[in-house]
Amino acid sequence: MNQLSKRLLSTAIIIGLTIPASVFATNGYFMIGFGAKSRGMGGVGVAEGVDGLAAAFNPATMADVGTRFDIGGDLFYAPNTVTHSDGTLSDTTIVESSNFEDTPFSPGDMFLVPAMGGTYKYSDEITLGFAFFGAGMGTQYDQTLPAGNTSYFYNFNNLANSNKVGIKLMQVQIPLSIAYKLDDTNTVGASFVIGAQIFEAWGLKAFQELNMAATRSNVSDMGTDTSYGAGIRLGWTGRYLENDLTVGVNYSSRVYMTEFEDYSSLFAEHGDFDIPEHYALGFSYNAMPDLTVKFDIQQINFSDIASVGNPGPYAYNSTEFNPLCPGVDSVECKIGGDQGLGFGWTNQTVYKLGAEYRYNEKIKVRAGLNYGEATIPADQVLFNMVAPATIESHLTMGASYNFREDIEITASYVHGFENTITGKTLFQPLGSNPDITTDNAAISMKQRSMGVGLGIKW
Repeated sequence: MNQLSKRLLSTAIIIGLTIPASVFATNGYFMIGFGAKSRGMGGVGVAEGVDGLAAAFNPATMADVGTRFDIGGDLFYAPNTVTHSDGTLSDTTIVESSNFEDTPFSPGDMFLVPAMGGTYKYSDEITLGFAFFGAGMGTQYDQTLPAGNTSYFYNFNNLANSNKVGIKLMQVQIPLSIAYKLDDTNTVGASFVIGAQIFEAWGLKAFQELNMAATRSNVSDMGTDTSYGAGIRLGWTGRYLENDLTVGVNYSSRVYMTEFEDYSSLFAEHGDFDIPEHYALGFSYNAMPDLTVKFDIQQINFSDIASVGNPGPYAYNSTEFNPLCPGVDSVECKIGGDQGLGFGWTNQTVYKLGAEYRYNEKIKVRAGLNYGEATIPADQVLFNMVAPATIESHLTMGASYNFREDIEITASYVHGFENTITGKTLFQPLGSNPDITTDNAAISMKQRSMGVGLGIKW
């Protein structure tokens, strides 16, 4: 490695360790992919490694990469809107857009998403590596109590003690990884995953004041809380058809996290918020000498995490509150208990399709599609007003340019198409028939992101 590359590497590592890990993701609260190369191809990466972030997809693919370090980031524009009425949506009472301008989490609706990773080819059989990548979401809305003393967010009876309501969740995973080539066809890999996350909520105190939570504290406005944990990741790749076809499999266990103690009466299971298990199957095929087509299918088990998968308030029965606990709610059935309310998210299957065309020795261009049905059912809109992860479809593109043999710059663009989920809440029109509920709420989001990455090889 020459002197210029060493200076670039040192600067990149310092930047990567000091940039705040602000995140706003779109496959649920996961990123569609990690690094500008993958994000330019719809988020693919399970079958073939393309940069230093290979371990983020499948530790076995590090064997494809050699020795290199990559660092980059995406700048997200993520406007989202909530509509809620005590009548029908044609009689809209509020339409609020999320706005983070008054918090240090983000300048307005822009979110910075850093990522970095490196691989080291220790021998012909062994490659070592790591990655640093994030996930999460953040919202903030105005919940000033309107005339008539009716709240359309969570400022019931003016007890929230805040005219702002919102959350921020940031997760970081660092897989420390090894890949081992069994033979010319098969490679296996394993990672020990270190997890860290921070969370903050504000504007939700009415739940504790109305005795809906397990305790009269640790629900809202407790500042930023942190959580740590660990998990494992296992992977395999195999090469076939004279190496034109590569197949990859990745399994990522649940990352078991310590509890958010400051929010132990907000999240189900007393502050538990593990990172969900997920697994994927990927294919990479050299369709032409200069064209590679890739396809991944990924399953994310959000519903296994009680704080995410437990249902929110009953939307169809005004005499019941928690669908998991018919009748009078015990402490464990209140918010924060083992059977406490969640966001009602379902599991998500994500389909990723991407292609890379090598225009010449210096330039590569990419394009891709990413689709995953939204995890939020129509009857779970109420609590998801602060977590409107509605986007299903993404169109992506990108390109790389090799300045020199050992220095590469990559750019990507991701367009997340706006999607709206319309449903019912328990706040139905006054005097309405309780057996005939109407759609009176909607959540919507769209996203644009531009990313850039620097790769240094030696």
